[in-house]
Amino acid sequence: MADLSALLDAVVKAPDTMAPRIAYAAAIVDDDPARAEYIQRAIKRAERPRDPSPEAIANSVALEKLEHAHGARWVAELPGFADGYGFRRGFVEDVRLDAPTFLSRAAELYRVTPILHLTLTGAAPVADALFASPLLDQIVSLSLMENQLGDDAIVALAGSPHLGNLRWLNLDFNDIGEAGLEALAASTALPRLGYVGLGHNRVPDPSPTHADEYDVDTKAAKELMRKHGRRAWLSAKPVRAQWPPPRDA
Repeated sequence: MADLSALLDAVVKAPDTMAPRIAYAAAIVDDDPARAEYIQRAIKRAERPRDPSPEAIANSVALEKLEHAHGARWVAELPGFADGYGFRRGFVEDVRLDAPTFLSRAAELYRVTPILHLTLTGAAPVADALFASPLLDQIVSLSLMENQLGDDAIVALAGSPHLGNLRWLNLDFNDIGEAGLEALAASTALPRLGYVGLGHNRVPDPSPTHADEYDVDTKAAKELMRKHGRRAWLSAKPVRAQWPPPRDA
């Protein structure tokens, strides 16, 4: 049998590459056929996430049944300090935990599963350390909802050198004002950011509003982009068929 630790290491080191996941599934097909099937089916769904065909629906149903039957066992193989885990493309990619624990122990998770999506609580007291941490380098989506971060923390986030891969960001309920919004719009450290949730803050949410298909730039967004250049998370162009977009869009 292939060296499973080496195969898993390849998955972890290339989290957006499917070949290592496929190789891992092939290596365990005899010893853990349910896990192998789950990985294969999950990759298939990820390749065509909006496929409405009966075959795709059947594949999704089979995935849900496999996760319901075996997911607890698979999660039990991971470190137990997180508050929650979520599967994507056959492996745990989502983790929910408090920010101090993330800073002290995330390296343990990163060695055993390809974490790309992060939900943090209790971030305000450690905001400076969090946004200065290279542990964020690979994170694609980040939810900081209801952390009451305030403008100073958002300024630190906007200037972080470790969020270059970030595409999706939820900052709802964070006591953000004009200074925080201005820092986000002015930032050049978030080149891939396509969505920012800014609901229920001191500053009104400037993101696209619904007309026919979320295709209207708000007045605030136009002014921010006039000052700082186009920002995908502020712009309604191209037309948005879905808003907010899912974390793995």
